[in-house]
Order: sequence, then structure tokens, then C-alpha cells
Amino acid sequence: MATPVPFDLTMARQAFATAAQLHGRATRIGTPNLAAEDFAELRAADAAYITALGEGRVAEAIDADDAFHDVLVRAADDPDVRVSVELLAPRLRRLDLWFFTRKMFDEPPSSHREIVEALERGDAERAASLVEASFIRAGETLAAALRRGDGR
Repeated sequence: MATPVPFDLTMARQAFATAAQLHGRATRIGTPNLAAEDFAELRAADAAYITALGEGRVAEAIDADDAFHDVLVRAADDPDVRVSVELLAPRLRRLDLWFFTRKMFDEPPSSHREIVEALERGDAERAASLVEASFIRAGETLAAALRRGDGR
């Protein structure tokens, strides 16, 4: 028997699509502002994300993912992007918590490393495309789980 899901499919998809746009913009405009300490922070957040997700510590994995993307939002130094991301965060967190608690934790997929590599090359467009794709992929994966009603 399928477990009822607490989210509307369209709302879930839209939340991740909006996040993709916001974080993509932050990445494009923030890339030139990144310093060595930002790259260290990105790597540390990625390592924390992979470890937490691999160990099934869902809330910590989400916090680490948020910390990764927050580096790019801060680097963008755009108050409109910052406020929009902050307003969307509670909705994304609810969706992430619901989804990640039902997900298998064998090999956590992360595009963070590839994003950092693009950022280090100064390839803002490639990094932004990867960021956007990660949010869209998360939304589509969640939408598929919602359609099935099983969260897997």
C-alpha cells in the first residue's frame, strides 16, 4: 500500500526549478568573487555532505548541501538572490527531509566536486549549469517518487 505524500507534485517541481534558477544565477555572478578560503569551504561542505548522506544522517547531509550552495550565494553578493533563496529554503527543506529519509544511502551522488572544478577554472557557465542540473534532477527524482507514492 502506497504511503500518502504530503506534497503537491506541481509545487514540489516548481520549488526545485525556482531553486535551480536562483542558485544558477548566484553561481554565475559569484564565481569571479571566490577566494581560496571559499574553495576550502566548498570542499569541506562537500566532504560533510558525502559522509552524512553515506551514514544516513539526513538532516546533516541537507545542512552540508545548504552550506555548499550558501558559499556561492554569499559570493554573488546579490540581496535579491539571497532573500529569494532564504524564502524558498523552508519549502525545500521539507521536501528534502521527506525525500531523503526514504532514499537509499549506498553511493551518494554529488556534483559538488565537478562544480568546484569548474569554479576553479573560472568557468561560471559550466558551474552554474551543473548547479541548475542538480536542483532540477532533485526535483524530478522527488516528483517521480511522489507519482509512485512510495518515496523510493
